[in-house]
Amino acid sequence: MRLSALTAELVSKAIAIYQDHAYGTGRPRRPVECPTHGGADALLAMFQKEQSETIPGYPCHRYSLRLGNRNYPFMKLLLQEHLIPGEFYFAVDSHDQMEIKPEYPDYEQFMAVRRFNRELKRKIEGAFAGAGIATAACVRQLLLEAPVGASGPCRGLVLIVDDEEDLAAAVEVLLQRRGFRTYKVHDGVAGVAAANELLPDLMVLDYELPELDGLQVIERLRSEPVTAGIPVLLSSAARVSMADIKRADGFLAKPFPEALLHEMVDRVLRAREAKP
Repeated sequence: MRLSALTAELVSKAIAIYQDHAYGTGRPRRPVECPTHGGADALLAMFQKEQSETIPGYPCHRYSLRLGNRNYPFMKLLLQEHLIPGEFYFAVDSHDQMEIKPEYPDYEQFMAVRRFNRELKRKIEGAFAGAGIATAACVRQLLLEAPVGASGPCRGLVLIVDDEEDLAAAVEVLLQRRGFRTYKVHDGVAGVAAANELLPDLMVLDYELPELDGLQVIERLRSEPVTAGIPVLLSSAARVSMADIKRADGFLAKPFPEALLHEMVDRVLRAREAKP
């Protein structure tokens, strides 16, 4: 969806679907009124504008509106550009990436909130799709419809580990068109198992995953001689410390454009080939 197609009716529908699922009936929710005049610019002014630019020259934009939910006040509605420049879709950011360690007294309670948020995100985005509102599935469809050039020799196997299945599928399409074989899984435990079985040439790994998060996956890979040398391109919409970024071979801040994905994949593989 292009931003020029944004209307008050569309934004109001997205907010209503979000809040109906996030709060249910009879619970107080944040009142939000969409401007009916001023076009897309006035509607976008409701959101906080953010820009991701992991490498200068590869910008990607998203707009966020904090609406919360009945258990957690920080969850956000997103209008996001990802992979295809200029194409936006609606999504949910659970915004629950605080570092809570198992030894903390409220660890189990926070993990319960995180599981609740993950399931709520899935339900809201499913409801968006059911209502004809653009979601990440639209990105995948646009990529599938795009013309395909001649394919060259196989460049190796990439293991994609991401619990957002539509985004994983979109990344898979792009990598296959660059000559890679791909295999994708959607949680950290499955990622470790697939890495041991397939020994991929590269792993594109999401930071926020069920079962094991991205850093735990890296830790397990590095602890085993057979998988220790697999290069890992870590990606995340959350803020990740520089120390944690350095545990991977490359980092992509979500959202990111297609060109940056290819740049970072090539960069990580070149670095691997240069190692003695």
